[in-house]
Amino acid sequence: MASIASLKSASASATAAATAERRPTLGKGVRLTLFYVLLLVILAIFVTPYLFSAFAAFKPLSAILSQSPARPPGNPTLANFKEIFTTYGFGRYLANTLIVTVILTAGQVTFSMMGAYAFARMDFPGRDGLFWMYLATLMVPNVVTLVPLYVMFSHSGLLNTYWAIFLPYVLGVPQAVFLMRQYFMTIPKEVMEAARLDGCSESRILWRIIVPISRPIIITATLLAFVFGWNNFLWPLIVTNSNHLDVLSVATANFNSNFTVQWNLVLAASLVALVPMVILFSIFQKYIVRSISLTGINR
Repeated sequence: MASIASLKSASASATAAATAERRPTLGKGVRLTLFYVLLLVILAIFVTPYLFSAFAAFKPLSAILSQSPARPPGNPTLANFKEIFTTYGFGRYLANTLIVTVILTAGQVTFSMMGAYAFARMDFPGRDGLFWMYLATLMVPNVVTLVPLYVMFSHSGLLNTYWAIFLPYVLGVPQAVFLMRQYFMTIPKEVMEAARLDGCSESRILWRIIVPISRPIIITATLLAFVFGWNNFLWPLIVTNSNHLDVLSVATANFNSNFTVQWNLVLAASLVALVPMVILFSIFQKYIVRSISLTGINR
């Protein structure tokens, strides 16, 4: 009898222990389920407008105005894309955008990298104060500088030229300098000191040592600069008044008028501008994720 009682008590304790272990597991499963449901809701909120725009880009204007935006195109047509490239010369606007964006990105990344290295690993009087003063310009809205910049370009005779579109951004921006400086600060000083002992100049240290180590943050800064240049609208709209200098964003806005909006052409042009950005992000997303951690090499 005693053995039976002990067996019953042992089984009861085992059941209680199993129940106690099951409760935290069940609670964790519920939390994970709610978490993923929330992520799906957020994903739907962000993706739905792009999906509706993609649907509408392949519909005629009559279908866009009469059908629900959530309805996929019954008979997809490429007429909208054909019209914007043949009738409105979107090939020229695409080339303008590509030229300006490539020049802006190359200059911005190069000069931002040089400035970031100086602020991170070169010693000179007032370095930190100058850096924080430069970084404080992030607090100034871009709209505040539009009028002074316009006056400067007007007096220098650069309005309505390619130079006017990219010059204000080609010499570096505080965001890129800050990102790269924070990354360069994680690289051990011993690496640069050893290179200096071997006779390397500062420029050689930057291009031969720092740049290969800092590839993730450089790629991220390049993508950010490229996206900014590709989507820039207000400044090109102000400094150019010739159609042959229009970029994609300005040319797309030109489909809006006081009398009508050609939604089929607007959405087709928007899709043309969107696809290169999606491709770039798909290719380089791993570098963006790696750069967020702001880690250089192991110490």
